[in-house]
Amino acid sequence: MSDHTVLFVDDELNILKAVQRLLRHEQMTVLCASRAQEALELLERQPAQVVVTDQRMPEMSGVDLLSAVRERHSDVVRMMLTGYTEMNVAVDAINRGEIFRLITKPWNDEELKATLRQAFDHYDLKQEIKRLNQITREQNFKLQDMNRNLEQKVRERTKQVAEKHQELRTAYVQTIRALAEAVDAKDAYTRGHSERVGVYASKIAREMSFPKEFIERVYIAGLLHDVGKIGVRDAVITKPDRLTPEEYAEIKKHPEIGAKILEPVSFLSDVVACVRHHHEWFDGSASGYPQRLRGDQIPLPSRIILVADTVEAMTSDRPYRKGLKLEAVISEVHRYSGTQFDPACVKAFLQVLEREGESFIQKNQKFDIYAFIEN
Repeated sequence: MSDHTVLFVDDELNILKAVQRLLRHEQMTVLCASRAQEALELLERQPAQVVVTDQRMPEMSGVDLLSAVRERHSDVVRMMLTGYTEMNVAVDAINRGEIFRLITKPWNDEELKATLRQAFDHYDLKQEIKRLNQITREQNFKLQDMNRNLEQKVRERTKQVAEKHQELRTAYVQTIRALAEAVDAKDAYTRGHSERVGVYASKIAREMSFPKEFIERVYIAGLLHDVGKIGVRDAVITKPDRLTPEEYAEIKKHPEIGAKILEPVSFLSDVVACVRHHHEWFDGSASGYPQRLRGDQIPLPSRIILVADTVEAMTSDRPYRKGLKLEAVISEVHRYSGTQFDPACVKAFLQVLEREGESFIQKNQKFDIYAFIEN
């Protein structure tokens, strides 16, 4: 019998049966409940490490259930599996349920299995961090009675805790990346856009000699810069032609929507302003939004992301045009340096481009936190 248990909650019995069939050969115990109250009672009798619930259920919604699970069993990893992805549901699930992942129906079997394994790993990692922290605290109380050999052991334990915390931070980044990919997936032409913007922005920040903490912040802000588009109609996001003035006004709301989504999430507090202002123009002109900030009033990560976002958009195919050549992109960036773009960010981008050439805009790039830690 596996030490890992997952509880699925859904009022549709055929969904529960499908999940049981899918996971019958996996190394985990699968529990099922068709009502939220039944799920809460089951958790009291038989602990589970992961809870996966539908949103629309009688008696109690999935968000309310996850909120109750969070209050009663805070260590349980919480996920939502739903066919409905309204913005208010996503925001509620993040804020009140503090979910690990939001999975949409119909699911991909292998992706669902992989997500469950990651959820169990996430749970185990947090338990290990708790254990190591407790050991470290106990040892610190005894330091005055310990000799130099014990001090070395404390240093080793502290190093282990730091490593586990970094692993947890990496897990957070993976969760954020999954959310950004879900937003990009609304439009086939923008798939992978957010990841590339984050990678481009991190390279520019590194060229500007910022520390690794700032580079990671720029990457995460770049990854989440378009999360507000979850609140924009699909018809506008996926429109194959140029937008009307009314549609453009609607899509201009996405930085503010994104900031409001991220504001309640404590570990993302330092990227909220970066997301809110990533479309401001350096000269403060009316073309920038939402607040027409200028110069140093604009967060530096936002200024970096604007260059990366523009470069990615210009070099990618769109329904109404093919991606531009690098020569044309360089010309446009030069042209708007000092008006749309911060000249210092433009200079750093051009330096990276001179060194990397066409490889700078490769479509399958991923950000590697450890590359910045080691250097």
